[in-house]
Amino acid sequence: MKSWWRLFLKLTLTLTVAVGLVVVYLNANLTKQFESLSWAVGAKIFARPLELYQGAPFSVEQVRYELDVLNYRVVDQLPAPGQYRVLADALIIGTRGHVFPDGAEPARRVRIAFTDDQVGLIQTDTAASVDLIRLEPVMLAQLSGTHADRELATLDAVPPEFLQLLLAVEDQQFYEHVGLSWTGIARAAWNNVAAGRFAQGGSTLTQQLVKNLYLTRERTLSRKAVEAIYALLLDANFSKDAILEAYINEVFLGQWGNRAIHGFATAAQFYFGQPLGELALEQHALLIGLVKGPSAFNPRRHPERAVARRNLVLDLGLAQGLYSQSMADQAKARPLDVPSGPADRIGRFPGYVSLVKRELTQDYSSQQLTQEGLSIYTAMDPQVHRGLIEGRQTMLERLDARGLDPDKEVELGALMVDIPTGEIQAVVASRNDRPGFHRVLDARRQIGSLAKPFVVAAALDMDPRLHAGTLVRDESIAMTDDQGRTWSPRNYDETEEGVVLLERVVAQSINQATVHLALGIGLDGILDRMDRYGIPIGPSRPPASVLGVSEMSPFQVASQYQALFNQGYRTPLKAVRTVIDAEGNTLTRRSFESRRQIPVQVAVMVDHMMRVGAISGTGQAFGRRYDQVLASKTGTTDDGRDAWFVGADGRRMGVTWVGFDDNRSAGLVGALAALPVISDAFAHVGRVNRPSALPDGLHYVWLNPQGQIVGAGCPETAKRPVPVAFDAVPAGQCSPSNSTERGGAWLDRWFGG
Repeated sequence: MKSWWRLFLKLTLTLTVAVGLVVVYLNANLTKQFESLSWAVGAKIFARPLELYQGAPFSVEQVRYELDVLNYRVVDQLPAPGQYRVLADALIIGTRGHVFPDGAEPARRVRIAFTDDQVGLIQTDTAASVDLIRLEPVMLAQLSGTHADRELATLDAVPPEFLQLLLAVEDQQFYEHVGLSWTGIARAAWNNVAAGRFAQGGSTLTQQLVKNLYLTRERTLSRKAVEAIYALLLDANFSKDAILEAYINEVFLGQWGNRAIHGFATAAQFYFGQPLGELALEQHALLIGLVKGPSAFNPRRHPERAVARRNLVLDLGLAQGLYSQSMADQAKARPLDVPSGPADRIGRFPGYVSLVKRELTQDYSSQQLTQEGLSIYTAMDPQVHRGLIEGRQTMLERLDARGLDPDKEVELGALMVDIPTGEIQAVVASRNDRPGFHRVLDARRQIGSLAKPFVVAAALDMDPRLHAGTLVRDESIAMTDDQGRTWSPRNYDETEEGVVLLERVVAQSINQATVHLALGIGLDGILDRMDRYGIPIGPSRPPASVLGVSEMSPFQVASQYQALFNQGYRTPLKAVRTVIDAEGNTLTRRSFESRRQIPVQVAVMVDHMMRVGAISGTGQAFGRRYDQVLASKTGTTDDGRDAWFVGADGRRMGVTWVGFDDNRSAGLVGALAALPVISDAFAHVGRVNRPSALPDGLHYVWLNPQGQIVGAGCPETAKRPVPVAFDAVPAGQCSPSNSTERGGAWLDRWFGG
């Protein structure tokens, strides 16, 4: 008997030591893991902030639009952060504040008056005037390599009333127990015995955290035992506040495709599009109710269940005396108010986000972009994006009405660019914003008549005597190559005029005159310069290159036209402005770069020809829509396979391609299919005139319909820039001067005069 007793003691002692060693090992590991606990936080991509100051060109409607995009709520009382009130000619806004790369913008309440679609006086609650305020930028996306976004929250940033309700529902004794609730365990055990199966757990909030961080979700007694040990160790080593904060950021609250929603701050943005601190009582209750079963109580899939669960949470909080009966009743009476799709940034700007990601991969690794909490500030402008989206809808409706898109398969790529800086302000890469093939970056199609301004630029560059009034032959022409193949280009409308002004070659996109111009100046020289200007000619150097057989993406087209509209200076196109790390250090700040690509006099003269195109040429539907001086160029390829449009004011330019991915003949025309997209994009921004000042080497003269320089005040004349080699004519002299006739006589003879 004694031997058996001694054996029992030895076994007990051995087991105790073994368990002790295991516990010590687990404790060391757990402590190390928790102390080093950090969540992989993907880079956040932001739009430009809305900057408001006295005289800023924004109307009440435009500012309201941006507030709505930021998910500010309209209220009838003095607004709190994330709210605004509408008055007759003013807005009162409770701004949220934001830490920008160049400093912090405080959260405050401001009153903004408006006059004639401009910002007037800006005042704070104390009636003090403010020179400038910046609304927080729209978050376009958060990059994630683990398919889980993280919006982290510190405990002191979580509303106290939310924490009280969370503990009332999930763990009333959280601050009293040691990681385990013995009463909860006893209650769960009794219910499991009564049910005859493992139906209920007695998990504390600490145990839930352990399960999410370290264990599987299987429901077995052995896993529950390990969970209990981990919970005891976690509670013994760390403060309650540290455990609660970790839980708040880790709890699983939903799924969207392959995207997991972890943490209450992330869920607040996902379900409501607002920070956790701005949510109302019923919204708090909905999020807390999801802890029990994010799938079962998903408000988008099962709204009735979600309402019932939310109301139960409200009843539990009421039972704990957290609020009054009337507050609970009011909260229960409110609808879920959860949009059908994610309320945050997912899916709203896929084209622009893809562009940003591709730009970032040049400087940052995948790990940096998905795990290190970077903040990416871009030039994306929500107002411009709004215009592109409306323009896309206009285009699709127009094509549908004309039976040109019966199967709803037409696609497009469009972008808007700030001309001086090269910053990309908006991108639309498809007809429906679905992620996939990026038609702005990767769709390379023939550019058609978009090549003509560069042909003319090359000609002006090669011979400084050319100008807008130079006469060019517009007659049929045929060329035979070494293989015996004949190329005989025709004008789009199958007509010819014999002789046309050079500016009309661009403005009205005249094919035959373009070919005659290139041959007269020298085809090889024209092609060389086009290639130098960024129009790819290729080794075969086909003569049809002057009519746009070169294949380019909308991004590439925009890159070259930016130089043309920027007096010949090319600035690399970019979306990213600044990259900030998690500690607030600047990692990247895009510097301004610019180089001469086209002679300034050449670029300005071609620019003016495109201004004519926006008034009386193929782009007149764009130029006549607005009061400002604009420039434009349409493009259409053979059989209407591709429709292009480029439009610009004095600050922005836009490029659109429209066509079918399979390159089928479609009967599309640039003015019909592509122009509306860019035209509508300009409707929501402050437009400015194309610049009127001329560089050295040019001056304004008056041209008659025959392209001859005459005096100001003569009938049917137009003001155009020409090289200074041509003498000005006194006002009122309506017959060309002798010097003018001598200066252009050879041109008349060469090109058909």
